[in-house]
Amino acid sequence: QGGGYEYAASLGLTAAGLAVAGPGRLSLDHALGHSVNRNWMVPVAFAATGLVTALVVGTRNRRLRKAEEGEQEALFEETFDE
Repeated sequence: QGGGYEYAASLGLTAAGLAVAGPGRLSLDHALGHSVNRNWMVPVAFAATGLVTALVVGTRNRRLRKAEEGEQEALFEETFDE
């Protein structure tokens, strides 16, 4: 398992397909009568995605810096029972 792209690609293609096709007859949007389909939701979703991405990347970079400096404790306890 050396970092293949297949899983990420299949998730991305599925998301892109759903985004292009839009809400269908069996969707939650259709079941709710498109009551949550508002124009302001797209910019808010993009902003929230950007903020969460920045938070995750920033946290990861801090952890990597601490690991390089030797300040980070182990994330998981490794136990090998034989």
